[in-house]
Amino acid sequence: MFTKVLIPYDFSNDSEYIIRCLKNIPQVQEIILFHVTRSLYLIATPEKENPETDYARLRLEKVRESIEMPRSKVRVIVEEIFGGEVSDAINEIAEREQVSLIIMGRRGRGVIETLLLGSTAWDVLRYCPANLLLIHPPGKPFSLAPGISCPDFFTKVMVCKDFSTPEIECLCMDIVPFVNSAELFHVVTKGDSEKEVHIAVQDAEEKLKNIAITCSDKTVTCNVHVRTGDAAVEIIRFSEEEDVSLIIVKSTGRRGIVNKIIGGTTEAIARSAKKPLLILKKQGNKYL
Repeated sequence: MFTKVLIPYDFSNDSEYIIRCLKNIPQVQEIILFHVTRSLYLIATPEKENPETDYARLRLEKVRESIEMPRSKVRVIVEEIFGGEVSDAINEIAEREQVSLIIMGRRGRGVIETLLLGSTAWDVLRYCPANLLLIHPPGKPFSLAPGISCPDFFTKVMVCKDFSTPEIECLCMDIVPFVNSAELFHVVTKGDSEKEVHIAVQDAEEKLKNIAITCSDKTVTCNVHVRTGDAAVEIIRFSEEEDVSLIIVKSTGRRGIVNKIIGGTTEAIARSAKKPLLILKKQGNKYL
């Protein structure tokens, strides 16, 4: 499970909501609250401390004290950068601390960023090798009422299958003990004729049913769903229709000059899904 969690904290509603949701992630042993400030100078100046950095540290300490998870160690890290992007600092500390999960809000704090995926979250989504959980408060941006609570992520989990290796159900084994029901979902996106599409649907249903049989051995209720069309559109539509508690996908792209570490379908889901989205990332030849 995700024992070491990194939360890039920007003092937004999304960040506050993430803190509320922490208690719904089982077996968390260590939490790192991380904030980045930009230097007032072009180069490091030890004798001149940035007051914003000190203020951010004091604010994060108050957030740390508000976290009621006595079995989890909570640390505060504030770093001042002299150039580059905030996402680079997040990626670096995720690698340095060997975190098992990064939790971020989907929205940024700017007006334009609220319409799409926030720029920092977007870069972490594309390039950071750590698993990523994207969540954000329900309702309008900048509105987080005290009574809004975080749902249980593992009540009704949607597992998106594409039948590529490694199989996503194998990557979710640590999560299985905490799942009440799993919706195994696949979208048939190709077929030159109705007959080919029909055969592909039948084949996918058979494969998912075989997986569902193994789920029953682990006392998890598994339901099988196969649809046709655009994968991202159908996944988002199903997540809303069935009111799932969590969408689980895996990244399938490869980072390079042209390719990105995140697949196109996952990218589209991250931009538009209203449900919490867990993205399992690939590192080398293994998923974390």
